[in-house]
Amino acid sequence: MSGKTRIDALVEKVESSLILMTGESGTAKEDLAQKYIEDGIANDDTILIVLFASSATDYIKKLKSGIPGLKTHIDTGRIHFIDSISYRSVPEKKPKNTFFLDHASDLLTLSVTINNLANKTKKLRIVFDQLAILMLYNSPMQVLNFLQTLAARIRLREQSALLLLDSGVIDDQTENTLHTIVDMVVETKREEEAEGVQQLVRIKFAQGNFEPRWVQVL
Repeated sequence: MSGKTRIDALVEKVESSLILMTGESGTAKEDLAQKYIEDGIANDDTILIVLFASSATDYIKKLKSGIPGLKTHIDTGRIHFIDSISYRSVPEKKPKNTFFLDHASDLLTLSVTINNLANKTKKLRIVFDQLAILMLYNSPMQVLNFLQTLAARIRLREQSALLLLDSGVIDDQTENTLHTIVDMVVETKREEEAEGVQQLVRIKFAQGNFEPRWVQVL
């Protein structure tokens, strides 16, 4: 994997940033999110993964191939999960450091749970997978208010959060408003070339210096 495709390498810094990553389904957003997690671990950050599209158990299986010592990171509290999928059938063997949200519409509990962890660690990276599902269970205004509060908190603490969003799922007005809240927008796309399919990423805007060209995800 090329280091050039990592979000951390394409911008001056990710700290104090609410980051929105948009693109069609299947355009390497999950791969880039995993690299963001890997870079956080290498930087001695605590990781919080907020799940709306898969259970913590399933997401751990996805991470295993790319993160050495994953179980140790989870057991020691370097990686935490908020699982909003499994509340109807909490697994018999619960992953450690996992909070089971009763419903994706409970933004108050979600906000308090994130804030409690953020208060306990100076260096924190948060991944939201998938923001579109959170929008399905709450009104756009509720989600935007929640994200404004999150943005203020991570800027104050010099932490960061990455929001994954499939393009075309929410209406243009809501997405444009979302752009005014975030500090960075990352775009992904897929192109058919003679040599095969290429996955591309670029930074649309960010604080400080950033790489605006489309870069191939390897």
